[in-house]
Amino acid sequence: MNFEELFARRASHIKPGLERIRKSFDALARPALGTPAVLVGGTNGKGSTSGFIWSLLNHSARRVALYSSPHLADFSERFQMSGHAITDALVAEEYERLLADLPADLNEELSFFEIATLIAFRLFERFDADFQVLEVGLGGRWDATNISDPLASIVVSVSRDHKEYLGTELLGILHEKFAIARSGRPLFWGAQGEVMEESGLKAAIAESVRDSGAILYTRGEEFWTSAESIHLRLPGLKALDLPIKGIFIGTAEYLRKNLSIAAAFYQWYASVNKDYKPIETIWDDFCTGDSKAPVTLVGRAQRVISRSDEPRKFLIDVCHNPDGARAFAASVKLQFPDRKIPGFVSILKDKDYDHILDILRS
Repeated sequence: MNFEELFARRASHIKPGLERIRKSFDALARPALGTPAVLVGGTNGKGSTSGFIWSLLNHSARRVALYSSPHLADFSERFQMSGHAITDALVAEEYERLLADLPADLNEELSFFEIATLIAFRLFERFDADFQVLEVGLGGRWDATNISDPLASIVVSVSRDHKEYLGTELLGILHEKFAIARSGRPLFWGAQGEVMEESGLKAAIAESVRDSGAILYTRGEEFWTSAESIHLRLPGLKALDLPIKGIFIGTAEYLRKNLSIAAAFYQWYASVNKDYKPIETIWDDFCTGDSKAPVTLVGRAQRVISRSDEPRKFLIDVCHNPDGARAFAASVKLQFPDRKIPGFVSILKDKDYDHILDILRS
């Protein structure tokens, strides 16, 4: 099966509202609803943050699930499970089962991403996941992943992207992304992106948190990163300074910031679920990079050496909006302060490519 029918739905892939997927989710007996989960949203950085969380959790759990987008080569990359190889054939089998189990009228209304999300929940239930890391696709309030019941939520950054759907008003975008928070549960805020320059930001965050009833933890207050360490100061938990070492030495600053979010979440979760090892006991092993890394960490300031008679070094990043380009350009300037680096750029036509190119040229 080549998923042609499913991919064809991307032509009208954005459909606001959760009513359609809720009806289908209920019809399928709410797969994986009882499996612990974290929702990871934001304009930029949610892929790397999700990947770091997945990798950390793998040091304690046997079956950690990760749902992400987009995929690089195979559709099945969107559905990862430690301990299981999820292939396109396996996903196709689950897709066919999904079509057989869903009433035709419900199936016809679902978007590409809604169906992919239902496939993810069915696969994770099928393989009895211990935990689900769920990356939000677009926005937050109306994203299909928001039908889940996360124990905690994360918003990594807020900037302009997908303007045709989310608009350009940054505080409005923030409210949409913060809508993945849950009452009485942690919301980890990465304090990054264009929104940080907006007047009225503190009031907007306070309003969103008040509306949701979430418990806010903010980078720069309860957790942060320095050149040498990640600092954790979550209320009621042990104060920790985790050294940046191993594979993280020389990592781009924005990735270290996202790692601090993942570390803060993990410390909190290990404190409420004693089946998970304290972060300070797994940190050294985690930093060796010996454990399997998810596809969400591919192309994030990734260093690659070509396989040729004359090997060449490349730095690859999947930044796709102006704010992401700024973060990548800043990391390159720190590594090569006195050099102009030649680059090859490929950008989809629906992106703000003129602005992105101006940033990368500078």
